[in-house]
Amino acid sequence: MKKFFFLLPLFILTTSIKASPLHLKLKHDVIVDTDCNDSDLRAISILLSHPGINLKAVMLTKGKTDEKSGYKKIRELLHYFDADTIAIINDSEKSSVLSIRKILLSSKEELIILCLGPLTTTIQTIERNRDLHDKIEEVIWYNESVNPLKGFNYEYDKASADLLINSGIKIDIISCPDNCCSIYGPDFVKKNRKSDTKLARYLRKTHALPAHTSKKSDNEELAAIYSGNHELFEIEPFEAKKNVRHNKGCFNMAIENVMNDMVTGVYRTGHFTAFYDFPVHPELYAYDVREILDSAIALYGIEEWKACVITDEFHGHLGVFSIVGAKMGIYAREFFGIGTDLLDINSYAGSEEPFSCMNDGLQVSTGATLGQGTIHLVNDYVAKPQAVFTYKNKSILISLKQEYLIELQKVIKEGIKNYGLQDEDYWNLIRQTSIKFWLEWDRKKIFDIAVL
Repeated sequence: MKKFFFLLPLFILTTSIKASPLHLKLKHDVIVDTDCNDSDLRAISILLSHPGINLKAVMLTKGKTDEKSGYKKIRELLHYFDADTIAIINDSEKSSVLSIRKILLSSKEELIILCLGPLTTTIQTIERNRDLHDKIEEVIWYNESVNPLKGFNYEYDKASADLLINSGIKIDIISCPDNCCSIYGPDFVKKNRKSDTKLARYLRKTHALPAHTSKKSDNEELAAIYSGNHELFEIEPFEAKKNVRHNKGCFNMAIENVMNDMVTGVYRTGHFTAFYDFPVHPELYAYDVREILDSAIALYGIEEWKACVITDEFHGHLGVFSIVGAKMGIYAREFFGIGTDLLDINSYAGSEEPFSCMNDGLQVSTGATLGQGTIHLVNDYVAKPQAVFTYKNKSILISLKQEYLIELQKVIKEGIKNYGLQDEDYWNLIRQTSIKFWLEWDRKKIFDIAVL
């Protein structure tokens, strides 16, 4: 019996070992469902200005605005933001079903349906495309109140709301609790007056914004902010429904900062953990590294620079194979068009130096780490600088081209011959070679890539 109690905690630990954080995609594909009131239009203008949102279509639903004037408002809004190619789907037209289906089928990723009004059109879309439910990541719905459910967006069509809640599809209901009512603070109004971004001009032109929004029924902008910044909202389950969640609060200051940055055009999106800007001040770098700083960033971008720098710090010294791993990981993410923590890697670099150094670069640049169990060493082959990257059942093999491997091995062989592994000058040679290849080796040229 004692043995059982000893093993039980171990069992619990091992069964939860695969848990790992989910990170945002580089971009979210979004379909908006709107009844075209003024708050909806402000919310859509935020989506159109958001670098992490790819607005695929706008669906019109019945509500506070009649269909004809609603269509006109949306058309004018899209035109103002140079987004005329975005489809406007009128549910009264027979072609609307085919239009939405075409969008769902053509999207490589799951889509978010962001509903800013009653759920009539959203539930019709879901019901008509039951075979494509796996294409819908979630529904985000703005409603005035959650506990209890009340407000125009719910009461206008309760039947559709109840159908959606019981559909099993993931739903996040965003409302404006008492502790979450400040969207347009005084600082926002001040910055909006001075800014010349399209978002700022649109808000000035079409809406007289109060210093603080007080009407809970007209805060649909919160749902737009949530679609790009989930982390700013306190989410909890809704009653006994596992698929339905709602926000019990939000981080007001952070939301105001998002709005301030959006209207001034400095809002940032992407995969960040602790900071938005990676340090690029020359005085922060070693003298030989700062020499290539500007050129390397100009040639290959800040994301590769960040990966190579963190790899060097993590690895403990500058090494060519660790740099190769960092460049290879960025190349793989580029191929799939994804952020970090989304790849599964089988590395053929083995567990012995120098090839194994590549594994550190792979971990840093992709987020596929030993800790998360998403990088695996294939040891039953002769070690070589190559790896298989898998994302959503699609795999590619990336290998360092033979001519670059020969060039690198020649440097290492001569360094060992001239100095020996324990000589400081050998490691100086490796450092100098690493910096040289860091700058000269273009990730788009040094690798062979094959789709498996």
